[in-house]
Amino acid sequence: KNQVEALKQLLKQHITGIFIAGGRGGEGAQLSSTELFIPHTGKSCSLPDLPDSRAYHTMDTLGNTPVLCGGFYPATSCLHFTPTSASGVWTNYATMLQGRYDHTSWVSSAGLVLMSGYTTEIVPSGGGNFSLVETTRYACAIADKDSTIITGGLLTLKVVARYNLQGHVENLPEMTQGRMVHGCGSYYSVGTMVLVVAGGMDDDYNHLSSTEQLTMGGTAWTTAKSLPRKLFGMATVSMNNQIYILGGWDDDNAGDGADYNEMAEIMAFDGEGWKEVGQLQKARVGHAATKI
Repeated sequence: KNQVEALKQLLKQHITGIFIAGGRGGEGAQLSSTELFIPHTGKSCSLPDLPDSRAYHTMDTLGNTPVLCGGFYPATSCLHFTPTSASGVWTNYATMLQGRYDHTSWVSSAGLVLMSGYTTEIVPSGGGNFSLVETTRYACAIADKDSTIITGGLLTLKVVARYNLQGHVENLPEMTQGRMVHGCGSYYSVGTMVLVVAGGMDDDYNHLSSTEQLTMGGTAWTTAKSLPRKLFGMATVSMNNQIYILGGWDDDNAGDGADYNEMAEIMAFDGEGWKEVGQLQKARVGHAATKI
């Protein structure tokens, strides 16, 4: 109750936070837990659980409402969280045309666009769909006004493609390092948008710590300061002119007998480098996060 009341107060005061939901935790167990991270305090608190466990889903904010869609196993439902009661509540938002996981999403002027494979759909309307030029999975999307920029992916490792509601607009310069299950975001430098990608895996499934960035209007990506460790399967959020990476898998510090180690670390990139700014209450991978 206290956490939900605090969330309502933050919304009233226009203080931004990051809402995190689901994913996988220790020994690969799927999670239903959610939490809220407040960058300005560096603290996290728990919020009401999802009605079922989800991983490899998306989460976006429409108005002040977090909306979660899809997930593993292929879920066709979208849920939204409303802190209207003392405890807060997750309820059905929409039913998707098809089950999706490891997809990307984008809040457009026509609604929430979900993208995977060659197909897209808009919820809750279900209309206005367009096709993707190349099959898309394990990619990372960056919103840019009424368009989205999809970076990397399983079969599109170096590709950076812009789409709007009419479909494919353009390809931007390819990334130097092909990557998938990576993090991405944007910030502004002297009024110009800068795209950032970090971590992930290459085409041989080698794990990456590298970071690169592209100033919009530029002709090539440039190397930026790497993550402090190899990391993939993280959630990312762009806010307060920084890019936040939350959780993920880290194989450098895996315990005895473990392939990977789920991380609780929250890092922020300000254009110069990465620094730790907080900790999740629960280590997660394959989760989703959104600004609220």
